[in-house]
Amino acid sequence: MPAIPDTRSADTLVESVTLFHFGTLIIDQSMMTYRRGLGTMVEIPVTGAFIEMRDGEHILFDTGMLPHGCDDGKHVTMSQYRSLVVKYEPQDDIRARLAEIGRTPDDIKIVINSHFHWDHAGGNRLFPKSRFVVQSSEYRFAYSPDAFVSRPYARAYFDCGIDYELMQGDTMVKPGVGALTTPGHTPGHQSLMVRLPSGRTMIMTGDAMLCPANLDPALPPGNAHTTEHAVASIARLKMLADLLGGDLVICHDPDFWKKWRSAPHRYR
Repeated sequence: MPAIPDTRSADTLVESVTLFHFGTLIIDQSMMTYRRGLGTMVEIPVTGAFIEMRDGEHILFDTGMLPHGCDDGKHVTMSQYRSLVVKYEPQDDIRARLAEIGRTPDDIKIVINSHFHWDHAGGNRLFPKSRFVVQSSEYRFAYSPDAFVSRPYARAYFDCGIDYELMQGDTMVKPGVGALTTPGHTPGHQSLMVRLPSGRTMIMTGDAMLCPANLDPALPPGNAHTTEHAVASIARLKMLADLLGGDLVICHDPDFWKKWRSAPHRYR
């Protein structure tokens, strides 16, 4: 296994991190916790992050759901998900969220996709000038996914003229920003470790974890491609958080906005 990106020893270029709200999903609890809560609906946020860099090469972690106004007849039809409700307002558009902090898509030099599911890569097409980085295993799988997990891969979302840079395992993207391979939810899923100038470490889990209950090995996510790998990735993230004294930023935590402050707040 490749060495873990050492954000502690690097002279971090991170200035701040801003967390974005990209709408909410109402899903069955059993998707969050394996075989637990079947029939109980829970509302979860879709979140992402803007990472301000000292050298001006600002980073976006995930692009959220496909914004309004981009309808080209290729979008995923939510009716195919019998137990899914999407709540999405104009202000949840990634362009609107960037505007809240005085930024535009042209300010984003690097986009890091945790994976290619529709609620994490929906706005990819809005960043034609950005460098996109994704795990090579995720790229390969997204174009030919196993049938039982194919629905979240809405190809029109990620297959939109982008020349993706394919990473092979754990990678230091920029000083202070490290991509961590965390397979399970998808074969090529990756999380993000960010070292703030204060010395604080934020570990953005993406969908490697869906809620804090997943820290219990008996309650892994219920929608993983490979549950065994998902459990191992969760253990890895927890170990890193404990080792570094870092904070797990759990993307779909139902209580996310009780724990974290949204844009325009900046974590330093």
